[in-house]
Amino acid sequence: MEDNRKEKRDKYELWASLLEGQSVFSSENLSQADEELQKLSFLWNQCDPPQTDSGEIWEKTLRKIKAEEEAKATASAKKKSALMLICGLAAASVALLFGFVRFLDRADRVEDQKTRMEQFMLANADKEEVKEVTLVVSDKKKIEIVNNAQVAYTPTGQVNVNASKLEEAVASEGTASDGDAKDAYNQMIVPKGRRSMIVLADNSKIWVNSGSKVIYPRTFGEGKREIFVEGEVYLKVARDEARPFVVNTSAFEVEVLGTSFNVSAPKGGAWADVVLVDGAVDVKDRQERHIRMKPDERVELDELGISKIETVNARDYIHWIDGVWMLDGKPLKEVVRYLTEYYGQSVCCTSAVADKPFYGKLFLNEELDEVLEAIRQTLPMEPSARKNAVYVE
Repeated sequence: MEDNRKEKRDKYELWASLLEGQSVFSSENLSQADEELQKLSFLWNQCDPPQTDSGEIWEKTLRKIKAEEEAKATASAKKKSALMLICGLAAASVALLFGFVRFLDRADRVEDQKTRMEQFMLANADKEEVKEVTLVVSDKKKIEIVNNAQVAYTPTGQVNVNASKLEEAVASEGTASDGDAKDAYNQMIVPKGRRSMIVLADNSKIWVNSGSKVIYPRTFGEGKREIFVEGEVYLKVARDEARPFVVNTSAFEVEVLGTSFNVSAPKGGAWADVVLVDGAVDVKDRQERHIRMKPDERVELDELGISKIETVNARDYIHWIDGVWMLDGKPLKEVVRYLTEYYGQSVCCTSAVADKPFYGKLFLNEELDEVLEAIRQTLPMEPSARKNAVYVE
């Protein structure tokens, strides 16, 4: 046992001398060493760590730190770019959705406006045709107005007829009393042989020809100013770039900012037309086709839409607004055809005078008998034969 202790002590002393640098391993030493000592010898003599310059280590350390900082900065920039892109896409999506909703809302309001006006006209249609100019302020109140009267509206919707204030109870019944005058419609019905004029709340003026109807709001809101026309009207629209003016008919619509033009859209007619006096208008037919007109142009429409555009003298199409028709050689058969349409009575002439040119002027604010008598006075025939040459059938 004492021998074992001595052997271990010798081994430890040998290891200690090695660690303290007092001894080196030799083959003689190793012959006496056990396996553990051989391993230690190998590690000590063969596995010396490489000598590294401290400056090089510092440079490597700095490069690694810089690389890590650059990697972090790149990652941060990518995250920021991705966040900005996501925010941009989200904002664009919201704007697009908002615009689409506004477009649908606007389209619905436009369609509702036209639909409501048509419904108002149908709801207030009389089974029998009116004989005098009639202002419809509600389904309960219809007021007869003298021929050629001017009906004017104040910005608040108050109605004046020939500068006289319409009785407030009449003017407001069923309309302004509802609390929103801009959604209250009035209708002007002008029978054959009569004419009238309307000054709207925005100061736009409408001359309404014989056999026509116009539906319009008592006041206008912030959006488009819209009216509905059946028959023939001449308009001088007050300019308002923020609120375009739209004339709706059953066959087409005309949109303007401020201009003068004539619209003829007879009920059940095979054609309709727009004649521009000044300014510019945009005409849109049922097929959603548009045409922008210039002064002294006439656009004709049929059941398929826009069918013709031509250059004309616009004044020839608006003579009726003054109640005076100037004629310079128009064949008599065309004159009586127009009078038939204007007065709603069948006016005829014999073949002997059908192609005779007519010169002079006719006053359309007069009764039909007076107009026909004025024509007869110009015929080159015996007075006794004139009455039968031009007559009402």
